[in-house]
Amino acid sequence: MATYKLADPTPQAIQQELSSYSPFLQQLLHQRGVVTAQEAHAFINPSYEEHLHDPFLLHDMNRATKRILRAIQSKEQIAIYSDYDCDGIPGAVVLHDFFHAIDHAAFQNYIPHRHYKGFGFNSEAVRKLAEQKVTLIITIDCGTTDVEAVAVAKELGIDVIITDHHEPKEVLPDAYAIVNPKLGDSYPFSGLCGSGVVYKLVQALITEGKKNKIVTLKEGWEKWWLDMVGLATIADMVPLVGENRVLAHFGLQVLRKSRRLGLQHLLYAKT
Repeated sequence: MATYKLADPTPQAIQQELSSYSPFLQQLLHQRGVVTAQEAHAFINPSYEEHLHDPFLLHDMNRATKRILRAIQSKEQIAIYSDYDCDGIPGAVVLHDFFHAIDHAAFQNYIPHRHYKGFGFNSEAVRKLAEQKVTLIITIDCGTTDVEAVAVAKELGIDVIITDHHEPKEVLPDAYAIVNPKLGDSYPFSGLCGSGVVYKLVQALITEGKKNKIVTLKEGWEKWWLDMVGLATIADMVPLVGENRVLAHFGLQVLRKSRRLGLQHLLYAKT
């Protein structure tokens, strides 16, 4: 038989702070750690413009952005190396769509086989990509702990930019850049999923690329890719607070209007 335990009542001070909301909503907010009127407003009314952080605050973001833009300018062969899960693949789609949108055709997507290759950035794949003249690999949702594979890439003359959200170990790979919200103390939110990190990378590429006239996209075009980011954020089961709540909120809105034919059929197929 299931046992249920009632939540503790909302403290009087928090009730007063959240007095503009119903007692039931006060309780829900309190249970989620939202205890001030400002926090409650941000939680209930996510703002794309106000509640997303500067992507350049992420560890190595400036270095990663400059390297990718240089690769775009010189038409280098780029490999997008993503994990195979509900987080990695949507992130790979975001970066794929970014390269297509700016007409950079010299790239490929690589997804390791779940059963034969396993999780993470692996040396065998690096060697195959080197044979295909790849000079820059961008990982998605993996790489933070893959010291050996990054070392192999460096030996073969391939720069590796890691974008990931997994916990770093004591020894980091000798990558060109590691963009991970769990590294350093400059980024205000450590809970992004892998696709969220990639979206921040794309935001930074657009901002910096427009300065150098390498990237020319209509203002706000990247918001169309939030369907993938919102889907990944929810499916990867990261906490739906802070930036994640913003990305999930607007991601679901874009998902309803998605231009992706596959999603349209999944969402609106007649039974």
